Amino acid sequence: MSVRTSIQGVYRDLRPIQRRIADYLLALDFAGLNAPIDEYARRIGTSIASISRFCSRIGYGSFQELKIGLSREMQAPDETVLPIFAADDDPQLSIRKVFAEAVANLQATEAAVSFHSIIAVAERIGRADRLYFLGLGGSGGVGELAEVMFSGLGFNAKALSDPYSMLLAAGHVRRNHLVFGLSHSGNTREVLEAARAAKARGAFTVGITNYPRSPLAELVHTALITSCHEHRVHFARSNSMAVQLTLIRALYILVASRISPEVLHEVNRIEQAVNQSLRLKTRKGTKIPTKE
Repeated sequence: MSVRTSIQGVYRDLRPIQRRIADYLLALDFAGLNAPIDEYARRIGTSIASISRFCSRIGYGSFQELKIGLSREMQAPDETVLPIFAADDDPQLSIRKVFAEAVANLQATEAAVSFHSIIAVAERIGRADRLYFLGLGGSGGVGELAEVMFSGLGFNAKALSDPYSMLLAAGHVRRNHLVFGLSHSGNTREVLEAARAAKARGAFTVGITNYPRSPLAELVHTALITSCHEHRVHFARSNSMAVQLTLIRALYILVASRISPEVLHEVNRIEQAVNQSLRLKTRKGTKIPTKE
């Protein structure tokens, strides 16, 4: 995970003095990296000890280690996200910005998330008797897609987006069940309560959230951390949905690659039956009519 990603991941949970340190480091240019730690403390108006504690908070053993990380990032090719939607944008520019933002968020998440954790969760899914996906709003929509994907592989999967249904299901989970809590903020009360209840009953819990220090990330057994940098709440929903779904798909691919030939044969048989029932049949050489 990059230094900037680490800082942004915990930023909203920082105390005022820690935010001053974070703001200063995020604004640094390459030339500003040459100063010693006591000079940084003087410029920021804090102590050397506070800067050292800040480094530990974001996962660095020393200030020197943090500066080396920042130096490498600054010398790497610029991959900053285009500014989001200005009122006078040309429509084609707006479309390019949407794609650029989505690509940047996916790349940042690829750098931030633990591949080891993804693989471990996929192995847990393979052994689970039942899967639950809990989420509200856009995260609930991702959960519904996850239900469809894993049900297609023969798993007993259920997505829940109603607070009462979440708590009811959490009260009946068992040790061989796997419960996912999906929340971009990691602060969604209903998801937290249901995940806490499921964990208390012995279920293995997984959180998908954007904030490594959020209540959800600290509650669950394993947290998969996304890295979507938004400035407005109503943009966050669509951005986080795309990244959450990518993590779900990564889990799906890993699990699908490990299922037995017998199960795979049955999955393919069901898929063919679905296609025959739902797909529009056409004669050879004809086209399915579409709207012009």
